[in-house]
Amino acid sequence: MEIRISNDNSRNYYDEVLGVMSNYKKLIENPKQKIQGLTRQATILTGISIAFLAIFSILYLNDVSNMLYMIVVMIFAAAVALGIIYYLLINRRIKSIQNDASDKRLIIEDDHVEMIMDGDRTRLEMSDIQYVLMNKHSICFLPRTENTKMIAVNIIYKDSVLDAINDKSIIIDNTGLY
Repeated sequence: MEIRISNDNSRNYYDEVLGVMSNYKKLIENPKQKIQGLTRQATILTGISIAFLAIFSILYLNDVSNMLYMIVVMIFAAAVALGIIYYLLINRRIKSIQNDASDKRLIIEDDHVEMIMDGDRTRLEMSDIQYVLMNKHSICFLPRTENTKMIAVNIIYKDSVLDAINDKSIIIDNTGLY
């Protein structure tokens, strides 16, 4: 079965796919879990760092002679800076992927799944697919080995993908977790 893939994907879709990619090992061990986007993770970690930076800055201002507070303040200031850089890098990566207007086709056969984008082909044999994860915004074909490319499509193709896959045991529907 061949499915034409549109390029009308939301920012949340790309963020979720990056989250699946970064949590690959956790998902292989336990695929039934809610995946948060990377921008949400970066925002939470940066927010926590800002809170601790404020707390230790106040403690330092109350006791300027204690150099331990100064060291902790510098560590959390660096953590805030790294969190902001991480957030900006994630946004840059999402924008670069989002601006790719290439023609995409997903081919699902009995023995393989293949994504074709501007002549580039990513192919996964059905025997190499560990799970087909259906999340809030995406459907991800997770390979058994970490170094293999993952194939992802928007959740709007859920019915087509379900119809095309014969081995229903590899399908993990996490849409109810959101």
